[in-house]
Amino acid sequence: MKAITTLLDKNHRQIETPCYLYSVSQVASNFAQLKSALGTEIIYSMKANNNVDLLMRCAHHLTGGIEIASIGELNLVAGGNSEKYINNPSADKKFLRAAVASRSTIIIDNLAQLTSLIEFIGKRPLKPILLRLNSCVLKQFNPDIKKIRADQFGMDWDTACQAIDICKSNNLSLAGFHLFNGSYQFTHNALETAVAAKKIIKTIESRYQQALSFVNLGGGFSENWQQSDFDFVSYKLLLTSFPKHITLAHETGRGLMASAGYFATRVRYLKNIEHQQYAICDGGINQNFLLAQTENNFRKFKTPIIFSPTPHSKHNSCIFVGSSCSKDDVIGKQAEHHITPQVGDICIFENCGAYNASYTLSPFLKLPSAKTYIIE
Repeated sequence: MKAITTLLDKNHRQIETPCYLYSVSQVASNFAQLKSALGTEIIYSMKANNNVDLLMRCAHHLTGGIEIASIGELNLVAGGNSEKYINNPSADKKFLRAAVASRSTIIIDNLAQLTSLIEFIGKRPLKPILLRLNSCVLKQFNPDIKKIRADQFGMDWDTACQAIDICKSNNLSLAGFHLFNGSYQFTHNALETAVAAKKIIKTIESRYQQALSFVNLGGGFSENWQQSDFDFVSYKLLLTSFPKHITLAHETGRGLMASAGYFATRVRYLKNIEHQQYAICDGGINQNFLLAQTENNFRKFKTPIIFSPTPHSKHNSCIFVGSSCSKDDVIGKQAEHHITPQVGDICIFENCGAYNASYTLSPFLKLPSAKTYIIE
């Protein structure tokens, strides 16, 4: 934030809004902290933020590799040196062919994908694969697992056993498996998941009759994972009891990118409706759908930091809205004790580095997309 205000102090008129501002140093810091807390490899989930300029500048920090969920994402980073993991339950033969050509590690979601991949044996070199296990498998190996929301991803245990047998009979190298319990769910079941994973490793190796080499224990880290009361020390200690021949990894998008990104929009107009002040901004739901909180039953709007070229001292409550004609285009709210914005002020929203830019409604009304600025 200090770097952003310094940038605006120098010449705020050069900053085109609406825009996103990303901090390379914050991404690096988040990565180093998470890697230290876990003691494993950290894989970056690209769907959280696929800005190519940011990824290029952060590439030497993201040493654990990148998880990719579409051909479009793969095309953006195909020429890079980072380890690539392809993970999409609907990946078709075209996507699998591109994954093989790019020397990516493929995470198999279902038997049909596995069958398609077998067709490439002998034609192109294949990297050892990972099997994605549905979270229901964890309960079979550890009854202490707390309730996990059912989902459509990966394989149940019977299907996984079929996949292991297919790999064995077709000499398709199996590296290990991939787990995921859901967004924001890491602290809910991390210890129990690790206990189950140890048992799964032993059972798969017995059936496959070869040693595995890699296990992704999943992610689900929040944007403020550093402030959680989770016992990372005990968890890290538990992970040291895994077999030494297994490389452990976790994946995250939000945990690395959220706090490294900011959304900025300028106030175009101010108006009052029945004593309620509204700040009409040049950016909103079109450029940052998540700020509008439309998917939450109880909306808790963020309060922006106001950068004002001409400081003042008025204090009023204010609702910040975007530039579309949608009634849901409300992106922020502040109480009376905050400084009242003026026309031309820049509203800066924190924790907007993950999903805010990639999960949005930019085609609506053909309004302009947000610009991007990278701060070293």
